Amino acid sequence: MKTIILYCSKTGFTRQYAQWLQEELRCDCVPFSERNTVDLSQYQAIAFGSGCYVGKIRKLDWFKKQAQKLRGKRLAVFFTGAMPPDAPDVHRLERENFTPEELRAIKPFYLQGGLNYKQMCLKDKLLMAGFRKMLKAHADSSKEKVMLQNIQHSFDKTSRESLLPLLDYLRQ
Repeated sequence: MKTIILYCSKTGFTRQYAQWLQEELRCDCVPFSERNTVDLSQYQAIAFGSGCYVGKIRKLDWFKKQAQKLRGKRLAVFFTGAMPPDAPDVHRLERENFTPEELRAIKPFYLQGGLNYKQMCLKDKLLMAGFRKMLKAHADSSKEKVMLQNIQHSFDKTSRESLLPLLDYLRQ
């Protein structure tokens, strides 16, 4: 099955997963900036990867428009973020970023990435500083205190093992 991975990565976590997918599947892997150089109709399986920012999966609208023209293809979206895979917000992100109709055509996969303050643009660093300040002022529960502690510094939770469900889906 001819497969392509398209990805959009700001801080490197989505790019890492895309590269691992390329190695495992021996498929094409194209950064979002080069998306216009490929003809998606030539592929049977298409995965789009991007990060979550303020509750939105970056560039997802572009992929959804492409999906309308790719009926009958195996379509997947993998999205990365700093929260653990079992966090309730993962399911909220799926509900808020996909309609039920879109979920019939596109299979979403959340992959934990991390935080990379070194690679963040100034705007993202300021957003994170504001979030830390807000969390610090309202960190009443032990869960919130752990979250505050976890976002003080960069961290990387990427793992090849977390790709297994996505790999299985793309290989079907």
